[in-house]
Amino acid sequence: MSSSASFPPVRPREIFGWAMFDFANSSYTTLIVTVAFSVYFTKLVVPANQGQADLLWSTGIAASNWLVVLLGPILGAMADGMGRKKEFLLGTYLLCVLGTFGLYFVLPGHVAMGLALFVLSNLGFSFGENLVASFLPEISTPANVGRISGFGWGLGYFGGLACLMLARPLLKAGFSLENLPNIRLTWVMTAAFFLIAALPTFLFLRERAPRGPARSLGSYVQVSFERIRSTFREVRQFRDLAVFLGSFFLFYAGLSTVISFASIYAEKTFGFQFADLLTLFVMLQLCSAAGAFAFGFIQDKIGARRTIQVGLVLWLVVTVAAATVQTRGAFWVVAVGAGLAIGSVQSAARGMVGLFAPVSKSGEFFGFWGLAGKSSYGVGPLVFGAVSAASGSQRVAIASTVLFFLSGLILLAFVDEARGQAAAAAWQEPESASSG
Repeated sequence: MSSSASFPPVRPREIFGWAMFDFANSSYTTLIVTVAFSVYFTKLVVPANQGQADLLWSTGIAASNWLVVLLGPILGAMADGMGRKKEFLLGTYLLCVLGTFGLYFVLPGHVAMGLALFVLSNLGFSFGENLVASFLPEISTPANVGRISGFGWGLGYFGGLACLMLARPLLKAGFSLENLPNIRLTWVMTAAFFLIAALPTFLFLRERAPRGPARSLGSYVQVSFERIRSTFREVRQFRDLAVFLGSFFLFYAGLSTVISFASIYAEKTFGFQFADLLTLFVMLQLCSAAGAFAFGFIQDKIGARRTIQVGLVLWLVVTVAAATVQTRGAFWVVAVGAGLAIGSVQSAARGMVGLFAPVSKSGEFFGFWGLAGKSSYGVGPLVFGAVSAASGSQRVAIASTVLFFLSGLILLAFVDEARGQAAAAAWQEPESASSG
């Protein structure tokens, strides 16, 4: 994994441009998925007498992510085959921006509209996340992939924090009907932040892959399926990637649950008001950024697998503590550990796939990465919502995520990092997949 000799050299501004997409799209995960729209939807959009707010929100997350599971590898393979990853990235970015803007029209009681627009915007976000990650093997080497991935992920946390600070005046009055006009403007501001902050990506990031031959859209879809079939036929060569993606699916099911329900858990279980949620999120963002930056350097020293293992052990401690602590003070301590764990695991997991991905198949492989990650979003939060509804306790629901982290840690022990890198370096594109 490295930039091929036939590719233009990678300049610092290009790495900056690539990382700015992490900075920009974090506005969506911060305001829409984690801090604001999730609370707005469960507290105001869903009628209080329905009593199924957690389950409806988790259903929207699951639906959008299962669509990414079905379509992500195909989209990635098409982008590889056409040599147009940057154009595909542009399309998905605009889809997310427009879907986020559309949330302005979601009023209390508009449950179906809110879910539909959330699913649409989350599709754009998720496809874009996969596509921008697929540039990582082209702009890094095995010696610096941890630092570059960590730089992007760490910058992303600051992007989320910057967007949240811009939203603070709109949300300071809390999630109430009296503050509804300002709450709705938050979604417009989030869309504008993403739209503007991602511009350096499209100005500086280069499309290195050669253009694919002129074909009809149907022909490209057919070739994309052939590329994916070729990957499955050669799965023994990429067995370490396959095992890692299995592990990633398991531990990311736990991580996605925390991301999706952090604010809801703090608000309902510990009675956090908006000011508390804001302080909590600022702490999480700063700790996560520190984790991503620091563990990026650690990854380049001890390897991606060991870095993830350390992060998962920390997650086991954090999850048990979050389910059992009784005071707000103790919960703040748990939040610090959660922030460090989020940053370390997310960045190192992306770096691991970058190590295992041949450059010519990076879009496809990161599509599989997205498949594993998004299918985990379709399982983890849904399990949380179901357990919470059945038990009437969010503490029981958060405790259930321990199983995801533990099983992912166990499976990760079977990944051989050096063998996975060697498989990526040895890959030769089959003639049928390259020429169609």
